Amino acid sequence: MTDTTHKEAQHLHRLILFSDAVFAIAITLLAIEIHPPEHWTSVADLLSQMQHKLMAYAVSFAVVGVNWIAHRRTFSRLRRADGVLDVLNLLMLGLLALLPLGTELLWENGTAASVMVYVGLVTAIGLAHALAWGYAALFAGLSEPMPAAEKAYVLTRVALLPGLMCGLTFLSIITHTPWGWLGMAVVVAGLSLVNRLMARRVQPAAIHAAEG
Repeated sequence: MTDTTHKEAQHLHRLILFSDAVFAIAITLLAIEIHPPEHWTSVADLLSQMQHKLMAYAVSFAVVGVNWIAHRRTFSRLRRADGVLDVLNLLMLGLLALLPLGTELLWENGTAASVMVYVGLVTAIGLAHALAWGYAALFAGLSEPMPAAEKAYVLTRVALLPGLMCGLTFLSIITHTPWGWLGMAVVVAGLSLVNRLMARRVQPAAIHAAEG
């Protein structure tokens, strides 16, 4: 391994480590901000008084977790990083770090406006992540070799999925109907189908490249 290759690998490694630290801090702050009520008489009363906080915490925990998984998957496809990717990744992490504030807004306010702000924040995180991936894979050549269709599919999935899934979650929570959950099931099934189709297209190309 040359010095240049080693430095490139170290750059990407440190970028991922820093990102993991921000994800860990954000998900920890979600719990730190939860405080029990001053007066409660039973477990049922405690849960009743804290139900909005616990629900907001559960949603935000899932949001951070899903975004971390998506970040791990996209960055595992990269071979190296550069300064522009650093900045774009910091933009995404800066938005992610606002999730504890958005979560507190949900349980303190609980209005339709606060839900819209929260869903907008989650959507912005997904778009910032997609911007980083799009730059790395489509413009800077920082990703591993892969078909252009796969790069575009990852870009679309990263950009749209966080906000869409978050919006569908709140649709079911607010309306007390299963439509949001059903919508999520349809989205997951569709993504699973697309993943299979992409795998079938990529596998013959990989075998042909290996034989060549």
